[in-house]
Amino acid sequence: MSLASLRAQDAARLSADQIAGLAASLGLEAASIRAVIQVESAGSGFSADGRPLIFFEPHLFRQATGGRFDASHPALSPAPGTRVPVPRTQAERWTQLEQAYALDASAALGATSWGVLQTPGRYFAACGYGGVEEMVLDLSRSEIRQLAAFERYLRGQGLVDELQRKDWAAFARAYEGEAGAGQYGSALERAYRALAPPPPPGDAFLDTLRAQDPRGLTVEDFAASAQRLGVEREAIQAVVQVESGPLGAFAPDGRPTILFEPHIFSRLTQRRFDATNPNVSYPSWDRTRYPRDQAGRWAQMAEAYALDREAALGSASYGLFQIMGFNHARCGFPTASAFVAAYCQSQVAQLQAFEAFIRNAGLLDELQRLDWEGFARGYNGSGQVERYSRLMSDAYNRLKGVA
Repeated sequence: MSLASLRAQDAARLSADQIAGLAASLGLEAASIRAVIQVESAGSGFSADGRPLIFFEPHLFRQATGGRFDASHPALSPAPGTRVPVPRTQAERWTQLEQAYALDASAALGATSWGVLQTPGRYFAACGYGGVEEMVLDLSRSEIRQLAAFERYLRGQGLVDELQRKDWAAFARAYEGEAGAGQYGSALERAYRALAPPPPPGDAFLDTLRAQDPRGLTVEDFAASAQRLGVEREAIQAVVQVESGPLGAFAPDGRPTILFEPHIFSRLTQRRFDATNPNVSYPSWDRTRYPRDQAGRWAQMAEAYALDREAALGSASYGLFQIMGFNHARCGFPTASAFVAAYCQSQVAQLQAFEAFIRNAGLLDELQRLDWEGFARGYNGSGQVERYSRLMSDAYNRLKGVA
């Protein structure tokens, strides 16, 4: 088998209906499966070049090969206690896999996890395949094949019950292994809480939007996110500095910082409130009309929410990354209200949503290359590219200590 031949035959992304269909057949909530997808890949089974998303693990390659490449290839087969750099980009990870594949093909494929659910190659038998090569060829065809393999794994390993009970720790031990089970189980639980359908919006919905976890993001949080995305830690921090500035993620009362955009609300409601509610609905962007404080912006939200709940929630940007509510689908949520309810729980939830957004908005490559103009054009819109690209570039340079 040639690694170069591993390309998607069907590039279609998993649909909400496909995920919901599997969940129903297993007696699960769709949010449980989506939580695994969110943590493993943030929702994408293939890179832009059509190759499946992978993660090669040198310590597993060493185990599979009995350490016989420790001396000749320490980056691929590190001796116990030795730490090796983790490649940031998919291109680097594929290079690593290709080098290991030339040494021992089966061991290399088995030491790699694949696709939207990052299913480990060494689980080939549990997924219903006769060999690891057969599994990799199948998972490289489409995301729906990746989902089918995951279903066979769940059924074959008796893990459906764990997901039904939301026993994230037990599932993590089986799927990730003992070494990273604690951290992985916690990540799954956070993702599930973020993805689970919120209560139907009612009069008190806006009052529920308070931080459930007040802690701020740590350097380790940013570093872990940067590793998952294959970008520099300072690049993510630069986006935070520019987007949220001194306001941060939450106000002292626990509400997320927001910017309500009346021109967006006007567009989402087909201009029908422009005449009756000009404070929250007007046709053209006008920064001079923004309230200066959060109290004024939340008052706008409350007025618009009383007119059209989903449109109001979709017309504001929130928290550290100031992601607009109408981008809910790119963040992995079916509605603006589901997105806002999850995003407002913690800064960790906001970071996870940001990862999903830039992957699904096609902005990951720009952030990896530090193409601030390209990133600003996609993230902030074409009207303010020069301003935002300069701000982000300056913030990045400060964080890197570049004059």
